[in-house]
Amino acid sequence: MKRRRPRLSLPHVLLVAVLVFFYVPIGKVVVNAFNADASLNTWGGATLHWFRAALGSERVRDDFLTSAAIAGLSTVIAVVLSITAVMGAARLSQGSRRRLQTLTYARMMLPEVVIAVGLLLLIRKLGLNLGMWSVVAGHVIFCSAYATLVIQARFATLKGTYDEAAADLGATPWRAFTRVLLPMLLPAVAISSLLSFTFSFDDVVSTVFLAGSETETLPILILGMSRQGVSPDVNAIAVSFMAVTMLALALFALATWWRTRSAAQGTARKDPR
Repeated sequence: MKRRRPRLSLPHVLLVAVLVFFYVPIGKVVVNAFNADASLNTWGGATLHWFRAALGSERVRDDFLTSAAIAGLSTVIAVVLSITAVMGAARLSQGSRRRLQTLTYARMMLPEVVIAVGLLLLIRKLGLNLGMWSVVAGHVIFCSAYATLVIQARFATLKGTYDEAAADLGATPWRAFTRVLLPMLLPAVAISSLLSFTFSFDDVVSTVFLAGSETETLPILILGMSRQGVSPDVNAIAVSFMAVTMLALALFALATWWRTRSAAQGTARKDPR
């Protein structure tokens, strides 16, 4: 009996086309970052010259540190606000929770440029200066929306009033939160932190409006260099930029695997069968 060959269907063809459309340009950027030909018209051999030139630039290093600092601050503030909002919403009425949910979705659905322009007008109205903290404020607005949804989904799976049970056993509210609820929310907190850091680290729209003239992030630098034509330096910076994001994802995956492995070993020790 002959085995039937798998037949290609329209969904398979569309899936392959979409994957090619998404990943071939990224692959081209990666390849050109190692291309020794400065014109990028032909393959001139493999080289690390463009990485050394880009990473050796003081401006690139300063912009990278600025982007990392803004992303780190935005992540911490957004996650703290999200945890507070989720736990506070659990004690609100049904109508108040729906309104809070609507505001959360609104921050995700509104175009980022609209939020950035509105925040810019508010900052100008208050007479404040544009800079690093105004960029952080803009990033927190949309990062906290995604973090809230992730943490809220995890919080909804926690059946029972663990904080009240801890209080009955003599724990203070802070101790009940740090020793009972926070460990249960830790996977969602880790995921929301990774999402917030990634979204903030590579944001362009809000940063363009809110950075001012004295604050420059790495995505803004790449955008400015790309306007003069895509050069090997731009490709090298973009690949390094992508490597940071992939490293953060790898660290999160490793931490998740280690946590799951430790939990499985703990269960096995408790149940010798």
